[in-house]
Amino acid sequence: MRVERRDVEAHTPPAPRGAVRPAAGNGTRPLPTRPLLSVIVPVYNQADSIGTNLQTIHDRIAAGLGEPFELVVVSDGSIDRTEEGLLESRIGPLRVISYDRNLGKGYAIKVGALSARGRWIAYVDSDLDLDPAAIPRFLETAQREQLDFAIGSKRHPDSQVDYPRSRRIASGLYQGLVRGLFSLDVRDTQVGLKVFRREIADQVMPLLLVKRFAFDLELLAVSRALGFRRIRELPIALDYRFTGSGVGSVAVLRALIDTAAIFYRLRILRYYGRKRAILGGDRFQRSLDYQPLVSLITSETGMAERLDYPDVEIIRVARDTPSARGEAARSARGEVLAFLAEGGRPAGNWISSALPFLSRSDIAAVVAPVVAPHHGSSLEQAAAAVGESRLGGGSLHFRSTPGNLRFVRNFPALNVVVRRADLLEAVGEGVVAEDVCERLAARGKLTLYTPETVVVTSKSPLFRAHLETVAVYAGLRVESIRRDGWRSVRASTVGLLALTPTLAAGAVAIAAGGRARRLGALPWLGYGAAVGVASAGAALRFRSPRVGVLTAVGVVATHAI
Repeated sequence: MRVERRDVEAHTPPAPRGAVRPAAGNGTRPLPTRPLLSVIVPVYNQADSIGTNLQTIHDRIAAGLGEPFELVVVSDGSIDRTEEGLLESRIGPLRVISYDRNLGKGYAIKVGALSARGRWIAYVDSDLDLDPAAIPRFLETAQREQLDFAIGSKRHPDSQVDYPRSRRIASGLYQGLVRGLFSLDVRDTQVGLKVFRREIADQVMPLLLVKRFAFDLELLAVSRALGFRRIRELPIALDYRFTGSGVGSVAVLRALIDTAAIFYRLRILRYYGRKRAILGGDRFQRSLDYQPLVSLITSETGMAERLDYPDVEIIRVARDTPSARGEAARSARGEVLAFLAEGGRPAGNWISSALPFLSRSDIAAVVAPVVAPHHGSSLEQAAAAVGESRLGGGSLHFRSTPGNLRFVRNFPALNVVVRRADLLEAVGEGVVAEDVCERLAARGKLTLYTPETVVVTSKSPLFRAHLETVAVYAGLRVESIRRDGWRSVRASTVGLLALTPTLAAGAVAIAAGGRARRLGALPWLGYGAAVGVASAGAALRFRSPRVGVLTAVGVVATHAI
């Protein structure tokens, strides 16, 4: 890896290129540019066992494969020493991607698959409930039979399965529901051991929205709908240990809700096909071969150690201001610039996930959601929950939580990866402010929002700081409407704008009494239910009833601004 470090404010001479980040390579021999296989291992809070388990996974796959493969471990917001244990590991070749917010096992698999370089991709649970030695056999079958998927199945007659009867019954009922809703000729969608083609990662993974337990179902159902129909179930050895893969009642409820959402998007909205067409269909490609020098401009320290990218120039500014950004951009040597705001902690794949899109000449910049960490005060967590909910964040909730792949124009580009030539053409000799996306759009260049990476930053807490931020945004929206007209307003925003007059009309009807009183109560009851759902979601997400209550108050206060 080649790294430069310089302080642009002090004008110290650049360090010689060639410094190496102590990261995932661990001194092992390099992989081929395109290994045959990449194996994704999602982990969460497994500091005590992850080293031993990864060694077992690596050794069992290596014994059956007979050639080098890529092992990509994604730490899904672990709060113990899991990440440190991974970085100290001597297993190789090993890549480690981490981020500071628990977003779900499905999201971790998606991040790993989109970062993988293998011609085939597999994923397996890290707890060893499933024997990873099956992966070479799955791969050999998939290649020989020209499959799109080779997936593990507890219901295969040759499977060796040891898990509780209650889980068997629940699994059987769920799979019956899945077959009825999606017409999938698969008896078991949920086993955490699958092998699939590279093309599925490129063409299907960017469209997926489920982040937790129903991810496997969404992957298979959407892949089949988009033409990847060759799926074969194969036997597994399952020794259920009641460890990392345990599923509680709350997780089951979430999985059922996600299943209904997948059906709605796939069968009723036709969302996946429409989104694929909007993005260019088969022509929307992500080239992993585009690996230019990237200049990272930030006031933060220790960033090189976090990033899963081999060629980064670090330009550290004393203060993260628009003028400092402009000066740094003009002195940078990288073909691509990455601006990281003060206090931001990027996911390990922040840069590497953006570059495949920048290989397209019409895309000039890539932005990603800015999410809150899982720790922090109750007021900070509640403010984050308000922004992450559709009720509180409105049409822009995707700025605060991973949403769907889309092109954006009005996006605050405090954290952005952008092609240097396009940026300098857009700003000239001026400063680099957060209106970069709008400036690029004025010159016909696209900015892509990708949910496959995040930047973690603490949010302004409830109530005063949060409401001041909301007030500033409201002013900007009014200015945007005056400039561009109502065509710049999304349907969801119109719904929120209509909320106040609707509730006011309801209050008038209630005051009038009689039959009108019942009709007037309906919008208030609906609003109360919606706030209650947002509050319950926040309480579950942050595991705090207090955060749930504060979120309810925060949503109402946000609407009042």
